[in-house]
Amino acid sequence: MKLNILVVGVGGQGAITTAHLIARSAMKAGLNAITAETHGMAQRGGSVEVHVRIGDVSSPLIPDGSADIVLALEPVEALRYAKYIGRKSSVVLNSRKIIPPSVTIGLAKYPELDEIAGNLKKIAKNVYIVPASEIAAKLGDSVAANVVMVGILLALFDMPFKLQHVEEVIKETMKNPEMNLKALKMGYEFRSNRLSEV
Repeated sequence: MKLNILVVGVGGQGAITTAHLIARSAMKAGLNAITAETHGMAQRGGSVEVHVRIGDVSSPLIPDGSADIVLALEPVEALRYAKYIGRKSSVVLNSRKIIPPSVTIGLAKYPELDEIAGNLKKIAKNVYIVPASEIAAKLGDSVAANVVMVGILLALFDMPFKLQHVEEVIKETMKNPEMNLKALKMGYEFRSNRLSEV
């Protein structure tokens, strides 16, 4: 068994935390899991990419075109790392945009969400748009969108680890376990028939 998950976003969204949550949950289920992260000026909203490889793997980096799942905490970041997406890939996009400075000062244009999803659909098997930040905002903390995304991941796909494994890791490692457990559950209960599949 081999599962490749790429988590992408911008600094401050918790991409690294998300990847570690997934990897540690897999290890709780008795599986081999390795991660590798690449990030620029993360604290200033720079791009962040984290590879999670589960199962019979030895290299920490996902080969080009071989991501099974891409979790994009910020939608345009999925396009930035499109080289990892192939015809068997599924992409889950958080609908909340984070507008970069280049767009703010008029040097670039941020594409519409439908345009982003449409371009991804040309190379991916499935593309889902999910309101993870909106769900997290109901808890009073939009930063928890990354944990909501993990819940949605479990609801959408047959993962080799279970909800209880993630709950255990949250209790053991996260600063506000009660709120994050709620975020996980809200994501998990956001059933796939309510997702916008492109």
